[in-house]
Amino acid sequence: MLRSLLALAIAATCLGVASPARADMQCQGQLVGYGASMEQVLQLCGAPLRRVRTERVLYAGLADANDGVERIPVEVWTYEPPGEFTRRLVFVAGRLEKVDTGGYADLQ
Repeated sequence: MLRSLLALAIAATCLGVASPARADMQCQGQLVGYGASMEQVLQLCGAPLRRVRTERVLYAGLADANDGVERIPVEVWTYEPPGEFTRRLVFVAGRLEKVDTGGYADLQ
């Protein structure tokens, strides 16, 4: 039984089963690739419905020392095309890092 489960897990990995957190997004018939810049996504997909800006703070050394602090900009864009799945794009330092898929957008 354990061998069968292990074989199944290896087969799924080899076949490239996609995880839901890494869903693809297409705009104008073209795949929006990971690593794409925000400008490239804007040209292909247009302006998002929502755009939230935050930042990740990385500390190198002591947490209270300002000299070892690096601030990395993060933006989350939400697209809700009517009748399609909602997509949430996460950009880190201006590059597409992740695409999350949500439920269907409301038909309008």
